[in-house]
Amino acid sequence: MRNPGNSKRPAEIGKNKSALRVAGIDLSGPKNLRNTSVAVLEYRRAPRLLKLQKGLNDNQILELLRKLKVRIVSIDAPLSLPAEVWRPEDLYLREVLKNRGGSPRYVMAPTATFQMRSLTERGIKLKNLLEMNLIKVIETHPRASLLSLTMDIDLARNYKNRDRKKRKRARDRIMELLRKHIDIGNFVLCDDHDVDALICAYVSFLLTCSPERLLKISEGFYVVAPEGTFS
Repeated sequence: MRNPGNSKRPAEIGKNKSALRVAGIDLSGPKNLRNTSVAVLEYRRAPRLLKLQKGLNDNQILELLRKLKVRIVSIDAPLSLPAEVWRPEDLYLREVLKNRGGSPRYVMAPTATFQMRSLTERGIKLKNLLEMNLIKVIETHPRASLLSLTMDIDLARNYKNRDRKKRKRARDRIMELLRKHIDIGNFVLCDDHDVDALICAYVSFLLTCSPERLLKISEGFYVVAPEGTFS
């Protein structure tokens, strides 16, 4: 159904004098800013990690993205509220995860807890702020994307594991895989928030350059498709 090899868009962009810049944000609640990570990728012939920053509030995120002339950003947070408990897209993504061997529990309802509601409200506020400044915003789920990119259930489970050693091993393996497709340079992914931010940025890159490698969950909500796995 999707064939990544058929896309000509990356080559076309590579001829452009100005590099494409996209971003990904692993968003935290407003009272826990230290767990907010922002990754910015620059693309000419291959995606390169340009910036990795933590602990930003909404205005600081806007300032950073405007300064770096980012065109599109993917955010790991619900960007809309449900009519009741679940949004249709959340239920669909839970089924997608289940079919890929992942856990549906990776997806939480936007209002399931006080923390999730706070995160969702911040996500909506940030989305509106960025769109007012002509930055395209999409929602994504990096854990679901990681599962498709690596086809490794253990990696998707363990990079957030409570066991420190398992968490580090999984993160090191993820970095090894990502380095084959993204020039990470001397940046170090210190925790799962940095990993998620980088995967979110990669989703932004794919949406712009290889959209056939993405699965549309709903309008403005994308994850990497099973066919989008790292080759």
